[in-house]
Amino acid sequence: MQHPNDGPIGGRAGVSRRRVLQGLGGVALAATAPGALAQTAAPLTVGFLYPGLRADFGINQAHADAARAVATLPGITVAEAEGTAAELPSRVEEMVLGRGCRVLFITDPGDWATTLLAQADAHRDAVFLLRGGSLADLRLPDNVGVYDAHIDEGQHVSGIVAGYASRTHRIGFVAAGASPRIVRCVNAFALGVRRADAGATVRLLRLGEGATAEAVAKAGRELVADGVDVLAGHLESVRPLCEVAEAAGILCCGLHTDLSAIAPHGFLTGAEWHWTNFYADVVTRIQQGRPWPRLTRGGFGSGLVRNTKYGAPAGVDARAHADAARMQLANGNAAVFRGPITDNTGRTVLAKGQSLRSDDPALDRIVWLADGVSVAGF
Repeated sequence: MQHPNDGPIGGRAGVSRRRVLQGLGGVALAATAPGALAQTAAPLTVGFLYPGLRADFGINQAHADAARAVATLPGITVAEAEGTAAELPSRVEEMVLGRGCRVLFITDPGDWATTLLAQADAHRDAVFLLRGGSLADLRLPDNVGVYDAHIDEGQHVSGIVAGYASRTHRIGFVAAGASPRIVRCVNAFALGVRRADAGATVRLLRLGEGATAEAVAKAGRELVADGVDVLAGHLESVRPLCEVAEAAGILCCGLHTDLSAIAPHGFLTGAEWHWTNFYADVVTRIQQGRPWPRLTRGGFGSGLVRNTKYGAPAGVDARAHADAARMQLANGNAAVFRGPITDNTGRTVLAKGQSLRSDDPALDRIVWLADGVSVAGF
C-alpha cells in the first residue's frame, strides 16, 4: 500500500550506462551496447551493504525495508550483507566478486569513503551508490552516485505534533553526539515544538555515538524523572525511548522507520527515510541502460522523507498544523530554518525575513542550539 506522503523521486540527471562502460578496457561488458545489461538472461543482482544489523528498528531497517521492495522488481535479485564499519571494504569485495552484484548500495560509508571510492574505481563494471551528502564534495568515479535525504524536515513535523501533545510543556530529546548534522536535527525538532507551543522547552541529553540500547533507555528514564511527558531523539534507533515512554505512560516520536507498534498507546508520529521509490527508480534505470542520478538529495518534495501515520494521541489541531507544514516544505513555500531564530543564549542566528533552505550547506555547519533547548546533565 502506498504511503500517503509518498512523492516523486528527486535528484539531478546523471550518467548513462554508456558512461559507466567507458574506460573498462578489456572487460567483456564494455564491448556490449548500452542497455545490454537489461537484455541478458541472467537477472541483475543488486546488493545492499549495512553497517550493522538490518533489523535494527532504526536506520538500517529503513534501507532494508526498501530492499525488499526492490526484490519484487522483474529481473532483479537482491543480495544483502551486514558487518561492522571496519568490515565494509571486505564486504564490498565479497558482494561484487563473490555474489556478482552489479549495483551496490552502501547505506553508510562512515569513515571509509576514500577506500570505498577506490574500490569502485577498481570495479568499473559495477555501479556504486553511497549514502551521505558530504560525499558529493569528493571526486567520484563515473560509476559512483551519492544520495541522502533531509530527515530534519521530518523531525520538524514531529516536533510540531509533540509541541501540541505535551501537557507539561517539557519534551525530552536524546541525541547521539553533537555533530553539526545531529544538531541540525535537534534544532529542527525544537523549532517545530516552539512553533506549536511557544512556551514549551526541549530537554536535550547527549550520548556518545554507538550508544547501547541500555544507555538509551537509561537516558529516557532520566528525562522522564526530570518531568518530560514526550520522548524523542536522533540516534541509530530510538526504539528504547519508545519502550520507556510506553512503560511510563507518556508520549513518544519515532525515527528512521515506523515504530508505532512499539508504543501503541503513546505514539504520536515519527520522521522516516523513504528509500523505496528512489531505489526502485535507480535500479530500473540502470537495468534498462538509461541515465541514472549521480547526486540525489531531498526531503518531502522529493519523496525521500515522510512522517509515520499519526497515532491516536495526536490531536486534530496538531495534525492540521503538521500537514500544512509538510505541504509547505514539499512545495518549497517554506523552510524549517526561517527567521527570526534565536539560539538558547538569546543571540539572533537568523534574522526576520531570512531563511536557509534544506539544501543550504550552512545547515551542515550548525553548532548552536535553538531557543528553548537546554542540555541535561544528569
